[in-house]
Amino acid sequence: MRNAVPHRTGISRGIRRGIRSALAVGAAGAVVAGLAYGGPAHAAEPGHERAVQEAPLLDSGSAAGKKFRSTGRLVGGDGTTCTATVIHSSARPDPAQQALILSNGHCVSDTMKTNEVVADRAAPEGWTFTPAYFHDNTAEQKTFSVDRVVYATMKGIDVSVLRLSATYGDLAKLGVTPRTPAAHRPAQGARLQAAHAPSDGVEEGKRFLRLSECAVTGTGVALHEYTWLWRDFVRTDCRGISGGSSGGAVTTADGAEIVGMLNTVSTPGYLGCGLGRPCEGSASGLVVPADDTVYVTPVDAVASCLDGARLQLGRPGCRLDRGEQAEVTSSGQQTQSTTPQGPARWDAHVTPLDGRRHAYVAFKSGPFGVTDCTRREGYSRPQRLPSKGLDFTELLPKQDNLYVLCAVGGPDATAQGAAWAKSFAYPSYAYARVDNTPPTVAPQVDVQRFDDESGSSTYWVRPVYAPFEITSYKVKYGPKATTHCADPDGYRYFLGVPASLKVSEGPWTYCAIGYDNADNPTPPKAVDLP
Repeated sequence: MRNAVPHRTGISRGIRRGIRSALAVGAAGAVVAGLAYGGPAHAAEPGHERAVQEAPLLDSGSAAGKKFRSTGRLVGGDGTTCTATVIHSSARPDPAQQALILSNGHCVSDTMKTNEVVADRAAPEGWTFTPAYFHDNTAEQKTFSVDRVVYATMKGIDVSVLRLSATYGDLAKLGVTPRTPAAHRPAQGARLQAAHAPSDGVEEGKRFLRLSECAVTGTGVALHEYTWLWRDFVRTDCRGISGGSSGGAVTTADGAEIVGMLNTVSTPGYLGCGLGRPCEGSASGLVVPADDTVYVTPVDAVASCLDGARLQLGRPGCRLDRGEQAEVTSSGQQTQSTTPQGPARWDAHVTPLDGRRHAYVAFKSGPFGVTDCTRREGYSRPQRLPSKGLDFTELLPKQDNLYVLCAVGGPDATAQGAAWAKSFAYPSYAYARVDNTPPTVAPQVDVQRFDDESGSSTYWVRPVYAPFEITSYKVKYGPKATTHCADPDGYRYFLGVPASLKVSEGPWTYCAIGYDNADNPTPPKAVDLP
């Protein structure tokens, strides 16, 4: 199995996407589900509830608690909860300046597109931040409003910088002083601390700052989750991470330097790669991490742009994407290498953000995790980019893997000069997954029998999804004597309604074929109902 080209026959693209969208929503709501933000909108999917291995609560008066007073609860749209930390480029800010806080990009919006960059935008009403968010100081806690999204993106990195209505002076009255993001990344094997306020899977009165002790188990990781492609992330063995932990401050072992933020976790109970199950890119294919593997966003790129209480994207050496590249969109298809229409192809569309700056476009592609889109080597010769845009429909490779398409816009056909150099530094991406491998698990069928007061009995029968190995089903059923699961005739897509079969009219046979997101089928499963 690999993960979303729709079937070309028997079901509409909209219906099939609806099935998988519902399944993705269920995945997002698991107790520990990938992007570790939480909120009232996220209920656990049946079968995926589990207790969280809790990290110890931080005491406000402890040595660690004093170091993490700048970290607290961020509440965003629709009550979504994350963790954030007050930051400044020095330890002594101007007390009259409005304070900045650092968190994940998905804490601003978990629907950000692959290449989306948000800069200098008013924050929606109702967003708040509560620093020094400890279990034993609730009487002294004070909540401040968020008035501006200074920066947010999930393009290559998952980061947001928000501005509070409060000043650094207001925070200092609570004993809250800012942290300075480190200009370096944590090294392999380094010991870390992570301060975060998990909420999912945690009792109501215990959703406060906790401290996880952990270590770096991998660096420079290329990570893919849902529609996002991240690079240079850090893999860790942090524990106790769940919804609400996103954006939690990750520091050196002594708590002195903030070197990263908690980002996402590999959800137990899910298979393969998908929302809630990030996977690492490699030359040979996507690597599925072990359960509860936690990934960290380094903060050195933020440090490169931070000047006092201002985030200056135009600052020399700033490495955050300004959002000035040509726009690239694609379906993020997951497909077999051969389709009913022929060999699988890219389906990307490129449009200029600025007709003068992006009069031409150049491309290159390769396996995700080993293809560096920021290097000029391997790009095609620039071709003219019309104002209406152009489609990129070259053939996809035949080998199973996740492939990235790199696209850069420039002013001319030379691919030289400062404008092109800036483009290569901030490319845009599309991705596609080639998957010719059938699901690794067999279909499962849930059968329930109900008896009514009259003494008659009914079977309710439905197939069971196995994200992300089995994400859709075809089913059929009928009298056992005339229903043969190996016969392809009679199958139809399961649309969520259980079959209702009267026991007295049996025996019955119920047949199910599972499909992954690339439409690779399982062998049919037959369930006989006496």
